[in-house]
Amino acid sequence: MSPPADERRAEAPHAPSAEGLNRPGNTIDRVFGLGWMTLGLAIVVESWRMDRLEQQHINPWTVPGLVPGLLGLVLMVFGLVLTLRRHGHTAEDEPLDRGRAGMAIILCFLFAGGLVGSGLPFWAAAFLFVFVAILAFDWEDRRAAGTLGKGALQAALIAAGNAVAVTIVFQEIFLVRLP
Repeated sequence: MSPPADERRAEAPHAPSAEGLNRPGNTIDRVFGLGWMTLGLAIVVESWRMDRLEQQHINPWTVPGLVPGLLGLVLMVFGLVLTLRRHGHTAEDEPLDRGRAGMAIILCFLFAGGLVGSGLPFWAAAFLFVFVAILAFDWEDRRAAGTLGKGALQAALIAAGNAVAVTIVFQEIFLVRLP
């Protein structure tokens, strides 16, 4: 005999349930998914409308609008996935943590407005941003588990890998000079 539905959901809180497929969280996902698809489509359309500079014999892989157009396509795909996604938990099950959202916004503004262009090499700014972000978001759980040192080491390794990868991609592949 199988356990009651409430016990099954307690064992697997993120398992889809028949009643969860049309709950309000799915509506929120659909609305945001459609919004992301619309934004992606607008970016693709405007990228397509940009001058291709054929008269200047520009390499097709470096034409204006190529990267934004590809990013617009990615937004459209992710928006479609979000729109079509079905799950058993909702926004009510996982309420927005305004403190964490505010911290993320503040960290992004500090990175863009304080670290980048401050004279610090981009790779170092990227390292600091990722390192501090990981530590900030993992701090409570790591402190409770007594693994702050291990968490700091993992954050440093992830931040270093990220800093190297982002720098190489932008400078060597996209040929963008970073501050």
